[in-house]
Amino acid sequence: MNSEANTVPCEFLELAADVFGVDVETLTPETAYGSIEAWDSVAHLRLVMETEAKFGKPIPLEAVPNLKTLSDFGRYC
Repeated sequence: MNSEANTVPCEFLELAADVFGVDVETLTPETAYGSIEAWDSVAHLRLVMETEAKFGKPIPLEAVPNLKTLSDFGRYC
């Protein structure tokens, strides 16, 4: 698990890049929902599901609307 704010494991950025269909170099922990065209509501839910599957930690349903930047996913990686 990653406990530092504003950081996420490189493998999470790679996962997000795959979900969004973008180069990993275009993403940072500060990348926010809606800041790239591909991060829409469907991609958001897919990122939640893929994160749970890869890192094995469930993301509570009530937390999903609060995941606004990639760094917000850090606690689940």
